[in-house]
Amino acid sequence: MKITDGVYAYIWRGVFENNCNMYYFGEPLNILFDPGLTRHLDLRFEALRADGIDPAGIKTVVSTHSHPDHFEGCEHFMNKGIPVGMHREEIEFLNKMGPQFFAMFGMKFPAFTFDIVMEEGTWSVNGVDLQVFMTPGHSPASVCVYWKEKKALVCGDLVFKESVGRVDFPGGDPVQLKESIARISGLDIDYLLPGHMEMVTNAKDVTRNFDVIRQYIFPQL
Repeated sequence: MKITDGVYAYIWRGVFENNCNMYYFGEPLNILFDPGLTRHLDLRFEALRADGIDPAGIKTVVSTHSHPDHFEGCEHFMNKGIPVGMHREEIEFLNKMGPQFFAMFGMKFPAFTFDIVMEEGTWSVNGVDLQVFMTPGHSPASVCVYWKEKKALVCGDLVFKESVGRVDFPGGDPVQLKESIARISGLDIDYLLPGHMEMVTNAKDVTRNFDVIRQYIFPQL
């Protein structure tokens, strides 16, 4: 679904579709975020085609964090030689805890290689400057990616609509989660694009969403 020029959202509607939201930044970036589970990629590719996007044109894949429900599908792109990126410290966490984490979900831990090792700061892609924020809390080095011109933030499982990512998995930290959310809440955001649940669109509702989380969710962490 196109949500604004160059930004597309594919919202998870049930276990027979995928297990996380997927996003796509179009020309000139051609970046796919969080492909999800491998077995559902064909359905995701159909959704891209319905929006006039050829999956063969995907140039880069980004995983906001290493949890299997967001990350497993990256293997498909790695096998095709398409660059896949994740934060350096999250890659280290995956190498250390990945086999155990995948086993928790009854999944086999595959071999992965990364062509893009992400760090916090400006990430220039085909003449467009994106901002990468390291936002630990849900996992040790989750990232949010901000396209300033579109006021769009892909935020993984850091923050949702009136909720936040869980912190009881290995590497989770409630204090870090609150600090990370406080950082990104200061951005100029019209499109808050979370890893699960619904998107939050327009600046007023995004601001309200952060207010609700600070008031009602933070005290529970």
